[in-house]
Amino acid sequence: MKTNNTGYIIGAYPCAPSFHQQGEQQEKEFWRLLADTPDIRGIEQPCLEHLHPYGDEWLFRHTPAEWQIVVTAVMETMRRRSGGNGDFGLASADEPQRLACVDYYLHLLNKINRINTSHPGKIIALELQAAPQAGNTSVAQATEAFARSIKEIASWDWSCNLVLEHCDAMTQNAPRKGFLPLESVLETLSGFDISVCINWARSAIEGRNTALPLAHTLAAQRAGKLGALMFSGTAEQGPYGEWQDLHAPFAPFCPESLLTAERAHELFQAAPVSTLQFSGIKLLEIDALADVQHRIDILRDGIRVLNKAAH
Repeated sequence: MKTNNTGYIIGAYPCAPSFHQQGEQQEKEFWRLLADTPDIRGIEQPCLEHLHPYGDEWLFRHTPAEWQIVVTAVMETMRRRSGGNGDFGLASADEPQRLACVDYYLHLLNKINRINTSHPGKIIALELQAAPQAGNTSVAQATEAFARSIKEIASWDWSCNLVLEHCDAMTQNAPRKGFLPLESVLETLSGFDISVCINWARSAIEGRNTALPLAHTLAAQRAGKLGALMFSGTAEQGPYGEWQDLHAPFAPFCPESLLTAERAHELFQAAPVSTLQFSGIKLLEIDALADVQHRIDILRDGIRVLNKAAH
């Protein structure tokens, strides 16, 4: 797989003014300032109907042409599940809702291949998620459903890499996402050219500790499946909540955050940047009224810390 290790993938969209329904002028200023920031290889963007609330071409016009994109399915998956449709997911034992989710991935296939035809090499990866049927605690049923979905999706002609983003597991008490456990994911993906992304916060939330992200990184690595590391934070108290999946910035920028340069460094020691398809950050501005500069400061601090942690 093609690897470009110059710079990071930035999940900037939870910091963007559009995330809080602010105006287009603020959005333009946000992307202009981010474009002036060093050490960015590209961005992680969710895809609902399009890659940005103002449309795909708007995003391309307001970001550097050389930036690459990692598309994530997580936002649309959660939007559908929270809208009273908790059975929507690739690992759902509800067959019509599993097929509805596969159909959404067909939309992503067409979108990504269209963009990569008009902008060659623009989208380098799609992050998939293994969402089970809400309220159904059977890991066996979820794993079997996920295997059916993956068999179909992997047979399509993708113009980018496929990466499964691990989220906190359904087997834990009071899960935040409650998706398929990592061991089931690794078992299912063993015969496919699909790697795994470990997000620091999502593994920490699963374990309610700061040790599980490293354990998950090593487990994916042992299986020959570690493709990416993404860094979001979580906290035990404060504005980002208690073990919530809210992409807290690094400490000390966010004083309550459990994500530090040292904890990121642990993962990079186990999996150097050169061994990964991509690495980066996904951070959230928790204050809906925050100005553009503060939103940018969160991301620039994250990049600064990653540079320290990766060496």
